[in-house]
Amino acid sequence: MKKASSYAAFFAVGVAACAIGIKTFGDPAALFNTPTASKQAVLTALNTTPPALKHFTGDTVVADAAAKVDAAVVTVHTVGKPVQNGGDSIFGGPSQPQTPQGAGSGIIISPDGYILTNNHVVADTSKLTVNVGDSKGGVGKAYSAHVVGTDPVTDIAVVKIDTDGVKLPVAQLGNSDDVRIGDWAIAVGNPLDVGTTVTLGIISALNRSGQSAEGQSILPAIQTDAAINPGNSGGALANIDGQVIGINEAILSPSGTSSGIGFAIPINRAKQIAAELIKNGKASHPYLGVAYADISRLSDDDRTNAGISSDITQGVVISNVYPKTPAAAAGLHRYDVIATANGQPIVDQDSLGNLIQGLPIGSTLTLGVISDGTPRTVAVTLRERPVTFGQRPARQQQQGPQGFPFSPFGQP
Repeated sequence: MKKASSYAAFFAVGVAACAIGIKTFGDPAALFNTPTASKQAVLTALNTTPPALKHFTGDTVVADAAAKVDAAVVTVHTVGKPVQNGGDSIFGGPSQPQTPQGAGSGIIISPDGYILTNNHVVADTSKLTVNVGDSKGGVGKAYSAHVVGTDPVTDIAVVKIDTDGVKLPVAQLGNSDDVRIGDWAIAVGNPLDVGTTVTLGIISALNRSGQSAEGQSILPAIQTDAAINPGNSGGALANIDGQVIGINEAILSPSGTSSGIGFAIPINRAKQIAAELIKNGKASHPYLGVAYADISRLSDDDRTNAGISSDITQGVVISNVYPKTPAAAAGLHRYDVIATANGQPIVDQDSLGNLIQGLPIGSTLTLGVISDGTPRTVAVTLRERPVTFGQRPARQQQQGPQGFPFSPFGQP
């Protein structure tokens, strides 16, 4: 009996210990990590939907900015005028005219269909088609378009589509005067006709000018490293708030594709030209009628040939005065140094060009000039720049008489 009682007591203690262990450690199979438990854990994890991603502050700022812009960016498909290739066909017969086709980009600036783009996108075309709404895939709705006006000097053009009463999304235009080097930059357009594409970079430089890009010379422009390729021309360069700050115009690249050096026309300048094109069908530009270069770029030999003393360190030197121009009528001469304009110091050729472009046609420009070491004042009456002014052979676009470098357009 005592032995049986001790067995019973031992059994009771064992049951109690097991109960305590189960309560404390849970399922024994889980405790020892049996294969069955491991498989179940994996299957549970694979079939579990994770919670919604919680973005940190700023995670969506680029996407939000791009969403504000891309709906208002369009593709401009062009059909050029037939061009004879100048030779016989491979079968000995007369050659057939070739009809070039291309694609660029544009920005909707009014809900009834006014679109801002580049002059070089629509120049010498016989047919324009604008595709709206391809930012989410597809080609978007196609509209026939016509040119409202073009300006080869600034490379700005406005085209118009008939929306049949449909209100289009409009781009929010920003202030390019507020742009800083290092600001985020978002390029939106249709590179290589693949469809609306968004790329990201920064503002690399401001007031770039005189660069030779895509066979043309750009006026003071915004430089960015956001990827820009053929087809982006006419598209948007936007800030981090989704406001358009520039019209993508050109790239500088040995390969013809993006090398991280792209240029955009500041939107403030583009808006001014677009308003003139819509109102008058053309844009007017005052001009001086000279070729000139920064005096700081002249070599010692150039200074000696021009008779410019070494103590003159600021301003621009005239390398040529074109006949029948405002400069010629006012008595400006080759090798004159323009030191001031309307009382403002002239630091470089950009400062003079920008000042002139901000004046109305018919206004008087008062120049402080140094001629053969003697200061004098010259009053120039600005006239409208002829369309053909500055169209010189490519070799002359790189340097003026005596090797002086100057603005390719004889700016302005």
